[in-house]
Amino acid sequence: MKYTIVFFFIGAITFAQTDTIHLLDEVKLYGNFSPQINSGYQIQILGDSVLNTRQQSLGNLLQNQANLYFKQNGNGMVSSISLRGSGASHTGVYWNGIAINSSLNGQTDFNTFSANGYNQIEIRKGGGGILFGSGAVGGAINLRDQIIFKDKFQTQINFGLASYHTQKGLVSSQYSNQKMFAKIVLEGNQSDNDYPYLNTSLYNDNGAFKNYHIKGVFGYKMNENNQFQLFATLSDTDRNLSRTLTAPNNSKLTNAQNRVLINWKNFGQAYNSSLKIAYLNEEYNFYFDKESSDASFGRSTNFILKYDFKYFIKSSLSLHSGIENNYSTAKGTNIKEKERNNIEAYALIHHQPIEQLHYNLSLRKGFSSVYKIPLIYAADIKYHLSSKFNIKANFSTNYRLPTYNDLFWRPGGNPDLLAEKSRSGELGISYQHKKIELKVTSYITKSENLIQWRPETPSYWRPINVQDVDSYGLEFEMRLQQNFGKHAFEIQSNYAYTVATDKALEKQLIYVPYHKANASLNYNYKNFVVNFTELYNGEVFTTTSNTQTVNAYLLSNLEIYKSFLKQKLTIGVMVNNLWNTAYQSVAYRPMPNRNFEFNINYKF
Repeated sequence: MKYTIVFFFIGAITFAQTDTIHLLDEVKLYGNFSPQINSGYQIQILGDSVLNTRQQSLGNLLQNQANLYFKQNGNGMVSSISLRGSGASHTGVYWNGIAINSSLNGQTDFNTFSANGYNQIEIRKGGGGILFGSGAVGGAINLRDQIIFKDKFQTQINFGLASYHTQKGLVSSQYSNQKMFAKIVLEGNQSDNDYPYLNTSLYNDNGAFKNYHIKGVFGYKMNENNQFQLFATLSDTDRNLSRTLTAPNNSKLTNAQNRVLINWKNFGQAYNSSLKIAYLNEEYNFYFDKESSDASFGRSTNFILKYDFKYFIKSSLSLHSGIENNYSTAKGTNIKEKERNNIEAYALIHHQPIEQLHYNLSLRKGFSSVYKIPLIYAADIKYHLSSKFNIKANFSTNYRLPTYNDLFWRPGGNPDLLAEKSRSGELGISYQHKKIELKVTSYITKSENLIQWRPETPSYWRPINVQDVDSYGLEFEMRLQQNFGKHAFEIQSNYAYTVATDKALEKQLIYVPYHKANASLNYNYKNFVVNFTELYNGEVFTTTSNTQTVNAYLLSNLEIYKSFLKQKLTIGVMVNNLWNTAYQSVAYRPMPNRNFEFNINYKF
């Protein structure tokens, strides 16, 4: 009955007005990452030119291009994010608008995702629970495939050779016309990954890995008002797990992820809607001894039905709403087969009362078969102080729901866990004039009832809602472009200062750096490109008492590209860790020394 009431409420809002207007500009059709309905938030979009220059993991791309912090258990090993001081399960990751964080642990391993083959990666910092649901506390990342109906036939072949016997290959082919769109991407890379541990006699023993991905996109324009879209990905990762400085290792981890999404888009004179049906499957197998066939495993399946509706009362006023049903199952070596059924709905009003002012008001409520989903609400605003300056602000409440591991792990799972809650506020100002752009943003987040696994006996751990965390910080972005004849220069820099305090201990959270920064210098001359980047990760604590640390490090990378045959053929050379710095992302797990990559990219 509760679900019926929610659906009736959403329908009543979206159909309250029947005035008709002409179709609005395309940005209003982008979905829940649209800058319009995120007026008071920072949105960063990485385009095709960044994503498909060469093959790289999603984590490495975001670390270098968006100044996001990742901790990695060695090169190619498990990689997790911390955005604005939040934990790895507090950043929502989405694939064409569908949440794909693991149902088992709530996290995303960014080294199992390729950054290639997508048209855009959309990054939204700050609490996003209203539009995105559980887990989008620190922010949200969306991997987007763009379907454009125009006459085009293109095939891209990318091949790379790199240090440590690393081979990479990608084939992407797209065909489209005014009615149909089809694209397929085949990608794989493998590496012995046996780099030496600098300043020691050890090397990265047992570090080999293989990654394979298949991606398909299909679109059909039925008429001017209706489009059918199909997205599918299959990925398989097979990794040995590297040794540490203190102990060898002979274990292995395999991950498989399969996703299928059907999307029907309908456009009217005063509205647009999207009906998505998705199937997500994930599975891991952990082998304590890679030579053995004995493995522990975990598996989950999600069936998602999602409907979004946007109604434009007039060009300055619109209503946005949606409802989502997620039925999932999970089982594993330590989880007896369980199921969960969630349904959630949101409503948002966007208004531009005067030319200089945009604001949004929104709320979200859900119901679940296994826990209570709280009511959350948010407000954000953007005001143009002048043609060069604008100011943004937002406030939101957010939540993260317990995972299958939290609820049902044997032994230790706690089915009585509550949803984690948080409150976030943000204020930012930006300046843009001619070829320079500056942004400064400050934020604060207060989180309560965070789930922590704590020992009840020396061999028995149990999750409880016990941790409260206060986070605040400052972010700075700068971009400058300048041309001198045929010589083009672009400088970008980002800096983030982050404090994330466990209120009970009055200590900084582990693996959250106070300081993180990156900078890049890009030079173009005709068909010649040089890109030099610097990445700085500040010191991080590795114990809750803040008595042990991983040292800060500064990395330099150099890329040189030359295009031929009217830019159809591009040849590139990359030098990573240019100054051969010894550094660690996670304690006792060294990262690679200076290494090289040769890349060929051909489009025809």
